[in-house]
Amino acid sequence: MRRPISAAWVLLPLGAVLLLPAIGCSGPPAAPAADRVPEEPLPDGVVKIPEASLPFIAVQPVRVESGEAVLTLPAHVAFQDGALAEVGAPLAGRVTQVHVRTGDTVRAGEPLVTLDCPEAAAVRAAVKTARVSLREARLARDRERRMLEQGVGTERDTLAAETQVAELEAELARAEAAAASVGDQSGTTVVLRAPIGGEVISRRATDGMAVQPGGDALVEVGDTNQLWIVGDVFERDLPAVHDGARAAVEFPSMQGALSGRVVSIGAVVTSGLRTAPVRVALDADAGVLRPGMYGRLRLDGAAVGGPTLPSEAVLIKGKDSVVYVEQAPLTYARRTVTVGRPVDGKVHVFSGLTADDKVVVHGALFLDGAADQLI
Repeated sequence: MRRPISAAWVLLPLGAVLLLPAIGCSGPPAAPAADRVPEEPLPDGVVKIPEASLPFIAVQPVRVESGEAVLTLPAHVAFQDGALAEVGAPLAGRVTQVHVRTGDTVRAGEPLVTLDCPEAAAVRAAVKTARVSLREARLARDRERRMLEQGVGTERDTLAAETQVAELEAELARAEAAAASVGDQSGTTVVLRAPIGGEVISRRATDGMAVQPGGDALVEVGDTNQLWIVGDVFERDLPAVHDGARAAVEFPSMQGALSGRVVSIGAVVTSGLRTAPVRVALDADAGVLRPGMYGRLRLDGAAVGGPTLPSEAVLIKGKDSVVYVEQAPLTYARRTVTVGRPVDGKVHVFSGLTADDKVVVHGALFLDGAADQLI
């Protein structure tokens, strides 16, 4: 006997059948996304920004201006060349008398220190010995020449006599040069004299002091009327400096500025600070300057004409000064430039830019976070 089929049992398969089309008929599969073409990497030093970052960047064409570069430098007072003399011992010995004190004014040739040097006697005796030997050699040479003229001498003996004379002349010159360093006294006494006139800057010699040649100077004499101002110019600013440039120097202990002109520019740049000395001679004798005083030097450089940028446009990256130039919309390229020192918020560009370039003048650090804006 067959059991009757209930309505609930019939509806369940029907519902399952109705759900099958919903599960299996999901339509055709979606087409895969189109492959994107990868962008080519930018060259080193080139930056591309999104358009949303454009408000943080300001670009302006390079401005070509002419004028004079003005430099402000640390400076100090120093003796001119030849205005400072250091007097030391020519031979080993001992100080027997000191004739001057620090601050004394001396004339050229005045005695400074008297020494007792045992070797001085031998040096002076060597001159006398060399003169006697040379006199005898010359007599022998003349005798050989006469014998050669009379036919009883030989050219070989005459040549040997002339060679002997030449050697003794050289020996006498050496002995006289050594004797000149110990003075014209006699025996073991050596008097050190002032080579120039001026003021005794320092005195290390004391009575009884042992001295050696090549040691520290016993007395320093300087002519305080021959001074100049020495400023330290950075390597990048050297193109703007020239001989004869006007200068003004100020000292904390003085009111007003002293005027002068550049007389020489150092030919060597120091390896540490990368600076070269610039020497300025004052137009008039200041009278109150002392060697070692420090001040600030304002230097009017050479006439310059070329691109001028705001200071914030220039970045320091390593040892180079760089700017960013607009290469295309939203694309900027880093470029190395040579610039002077900033004056009134602007810098002159000596090389690296042309009048057609458009430079990032605001927001350069946004483009290069590894650089420093220290100019």
